[in-house]
Amino acid sequence: MASNLAFIALALLAFAALTFWRAGHVERRIERVHPPRGRIVQVRDGEVHVVQRGTGPDLVLLHGALTNLKDFPESLLVPLSQSYRVTLMDLPGHGYSTRQKRVSTPKAQATALADAAAILALRAPIVLGHSYGSTVALAWALSGTALPVRPSALVLIAPPMLPEPIAAPWLRKLFRLRLARRTIATFATAWTPNAFLHLGLDHAFAPQHRPKGYIRHAGTRLLLRRANFRANAEQVAVLGAALRRLAPSYPSLALPVEILHGTADGVVPQAELLAALVAQIPGARLTLLPGVGHMPHYGDPEPILAAVSRVAALALPV
Repeated sequence: MASNLAFIALALLAFAALTFWRAGHVERRIERVHPPRGRIVQVRDGEVHVVQRGTGPDLVLLHGALTNLKDFPESLLVPLSQSYRVTLMDLPGHGYSTRQKRVSTPKAQATALADAAAILALRAPIVLGHSYGSTVALAWALSGTALPVRPSALVLIAPPMLPEPIAAPWLRKLFRLRLARRTIATFATAWTPNAFLHLGLDHAFAPQHRPKGYIRHAGTRLLLRRANFRANAEQVAVLGAALRRLAPSYPSLALPVEILHGTADGVVPQAELLAALVAQIPGARLTLLPGVGHMPHYGDPEPILAAVSRVAALALPV
């Protein structure tokens, strides 16, 4: 019996060592395939990776959870960069922006991004956020004069605005535990199969189809690095509480706000609930996209381009 237990213990230790080694190997391979594309900006709480394109008034693009700044298609970036200086930012803990030392709430992330915007000399940018990036954009706008750069307008795509739980309660509780986040992140980095990524992305795009070559174009595998995975897990754990704190302040948003939400969004299924909420926000406009899922920026770019144009015409002066 004792020999069996010793054998099991040695096998588990060997598997743990193999997992740890493989996680490092996978990370190095991912970074070779998907190196940083832009500039690393030093801020108070770490580093923010940014890419800039075009000239004109400032427009900041914030991606959603589980991804990075590459998650915006050329069909959107090309026309935007013809009229604006577009600054794409990796959210803290995503892509090549470092994970924050303190709890990475939307407000804390907005603080880091506003610091980066100040260093880049951005002036009253329009901030466009997708999914979780919309929550960070809202936190940025609601911080008022506390931050060095203030948005002049918001465009929110598929935003989780209501404190309705997005993830299962057991998952949120699990991800609140630091040891659980670290253990799961190492295992996920080492052993996540491509098929699992495909299933998750197909759910995000449904009922539309995931574009061919999306995983490589968007650098999706950057998520599988341990620090990125832990940052995303922490976001899942704190998002509900963060939205409960933000939601009462929505009526105080004193800037133009455009909200676009697909009626078939299965990731943030809040489209039917947003009308009453938007009615409480002065200067807000809701555009529902019939039959569209969680990734409308990969479909027809026209509704998004039109929303950006509308807020640009109404944006707060510098």
